[in-house]
Amino acid sequence: MLQWPDLRQLLSVLELGENPSSSLNMQSVAADTEEIMNVEPSTILALAKNALSASKQALALAEDLKLDLDDSLSNSLGSANSSTLPVEEEEAPTVRSTRRLERQSKRRRMPSKFMISDTYSLRKTNVRKKVSGSYDPNDPLRLFLRGPETTQLLTAKEESELIVKVQDLMRLEKLKSNLQSQFGREPTLVEWAEAIGLSCSALQAELHNGNRSREKLVYANFRMVFHVAKQYQGRGMNLQDLLQEGSMGLIKSVEKFKPQVGCLFATYSYWWIRQTITKSIVQHSRTIRLPENAYSLLGKVVKAKRSYIQEGNHCPSKEELATRAGITVQKLDKLLFTTRTPLSMQQPVWTDQDTTFQEVTPDTGIEIPDVSVAKQLMRQHVRNLLCVLSPKERKIIKLRFGIEESKENSLSEIGNIFGLSKERVRQLESRALYKLKQCLVKQGLGAYADLLV
Repeated sequence: MLQWPDLRQLLSVLELGENPSSSLNMQSVAADTEEIMNVEPSTILALAKNALSASKQALALAEDLKLDLDDSLSNSLGSANSSTLPVEEEEAPTVRSTRRLERQSKRRRMPSKFMISDTYSLRKTNVRKKVSGSYDPNDPLRLFLRGPETTQLLTAKEESELIVKVQDLMRLEKLKSNLQSQFGREPTLVEWAEAIGLSCSALQAELHNGNRSREKLVYANFRMVFHVAKQYQGRGMNLQDLLQEGSMGLIKSVEKFKPQVGCLFATYSYWWIRQTITKSIVQHSRTIRLPENAYSLLGKVVKAKRSYIQEGNHCPSKEELATRAGITVQKLDKLLFTTRTPLSMQQPVWTDQDTTFQEVTPDTGIEIPDVSVAKQLMRQHVRNLLCVLSPKERKIIKLRFGIEESKENSLSEIGNIFGLSKERVRQLESRALYKLKQCLVKQGLGAYADLLV
C-alpha cells in the first residue's frame, strides 16, 4: 500500500515531466495534490497507473525518434564525408546500431489488431464462398418455397372461410359421385346443376371458388409439409419424394377436415402429413419391402442404442439392446439379419477403381472345369457299367432313373411299356441294382463319392 506522502511525491514527479527543477511547476503540483486529498484513494491509484503508463509510452517514442534522427544524421554525414575523404579511407567499414533492426523484428513477430481483423475477414469471405457454392438460386424447390403463395400466412378468419368453401366443394363432388352411380355414367353439367338447384354458371362459379380455396389452403400450409419432411431425411427417400407424399397427405387432410369437431386444422393436417410420409417410407425406402412391425421394432432398437450412447456406452451389447427394447436376443438377431441393406452388383468394390461386385462374385450355378470333367467321366463310367446287365434290366434302369432321358418314370409306367405288372418291374429293378452293387468295388466307382450330392 502506498502512503499519502509517497503519492504526493509520485504525482509531483509525473506532473513535472522534463523540467523537475522549475519552481512554478512545484507550486502547481502542490496545489493539485491539495485538491487530490479530497478524492478517494482508489481513483488516485487508477490515475497514477494511467499516468505512469503514459510516461513510459512517451519515453519509448522519444527513444525511437532519437534513434531515427541519429541514423539519418549518420547517413547524411557519411554521404557528405565520402566526397571529401581520400580513396583509401572509403574501404573502412561503417558501424551502425542494430537496435532499430531488433525493434523491427520484434514488431514483425507480434500479431497486430489489423492482422487479426484481416484473418477474420478472410475466414468470413471463405465461409461466404462455401455457402454461395452450395446455394443454387435457380433451384425450383427453393424458388417455390420463397414464392408469394407459400410465404403468405392466413389468419384464423381467412382459414375458416376457406374451409367452408372447401366443404361446399366436397359436398358438390359427393353429389356428382351419387349421380354417376345412379346413371351409370358421368353426369353432364346441366344434370348436375338441376340436381343441386342452381344454374350452370352458378355451379361453375361454386366449383371455381372451391378449387381456388383448396389450392390456397394447401399452398399456405406447404411450409409445414417441408418442416415434417426434413425430419425424415436419410431414411431411404430423397427430399422431393417426401415432399410429394406429404403434399398428398395435406390435400387429404383438407378434404377430410371437420371444424365442428373442435380440432385445429394445423394439428389435424400435421397428423395426416406424418402418416403419409411414414407409410411411403415403409413401402418405397427399401428394395425388399419390410412389414410395418419390423420398422417399429427397428425404431425401438435404434432409440435404445441412441439412449446408451447418450449415457456414455458407445458400444452396447446385444443383450443390453434387447433388454431396453423389450425383445429377446434371438428376435434381435433375426431383426438385424432381415433389415440388412442390399448392395447392387454394379456397385464398385473400391472407390479408386472400377471393379464391381459382379466381377469378383463367383457364380454358384456354373461348375468349375475340374468338377465338370469329373462328372462327365463318372457318367461315362456308369454307362459302361450297365453292360453287365441284361437288355431288359438295362432298359428298366435307364427308364427308372432317367439316364438317357430327362424324365424319371414310375414303376407303373415302365410296366405299361413292357406289359408287366408293377411288382414284377420292382423285382427286376432290385435284381439289377444288386448286380451293380456287386461290381461297384471292382470298377472303382468309389472315387466319385465326393461328386454325389
